[in-house]
Amino acid sequence: MQYLNTTIKKYLDDLASNLPAPGGGSASALVSSAGVCCLLMVANFTVGKKGYESVQEEIKNIIAELTKNKEELEKYIDKDVEAYNEVVSAFKLPKNTPIDIEIREKKIQEGVKNAALVAFDVIKLSHKSLVFAERLLEIGNKNLITDIACGVLFLSAGIHAAKYNVLINLKSIKNTLFVKEIKKEVKKIMTDTKIISKKVLEKINL
Repeated sequence: MQYLNTTIKKYLDDLASNLPAPGGGSASALVSSAGVCCLLMVANFTVGKKGYESVQEEIKNIIAELTKNKEELEKYIDKDVEAYNEVVSAFKLPKNTPIDIEIREKKIQEGVKNAALVAFDVIKLSHKSLVFAERLLEIGNKNLITDIACGVLFLSAGIHAAKYNVLINLKSIKNTLFVKEIKKEVKKIMTDTKIISKKVLEKINL
């Protein structure tokens, strides 16, 4: 099932059901994708508008970057489902012999590492988009400041939610160096996310 090519209703119905996937990880990517789209809308509503002539080149560059992020991020709506299914398949492998157990453990480790990295990618792509929010507030169409607020809140929510998917998968990973490095990077992004979100939302302050 490729949810990106189905209806919103189908996705939401499956998310609400007793199906094991999609779950929170996939939904994190969806929420962040909506956040990028809100920022893109602001930028697109600034292109060619009177009073914004001096920022047209910069706005077009922002659109190009955010569009790339959107196209990547939305793929993770399905990538998270695939990563989850990979982990489930690994746990279902036989464990009748020592070789079976070794193969199974290897596949589990590969699966949970991939699942952690998928969620980490959602965090990174969301953050790469969030960093444009403050500049858009300064130079973007002033009629759409609430859409900037929505974009910031959605991206921040996606980042925070994806963090939990990273952490739950890291708990099963035996490579302590890998775990330590990912946790360090996540913590750094979380700190910056809070700073950016607070700054932008305080400036909007309706």
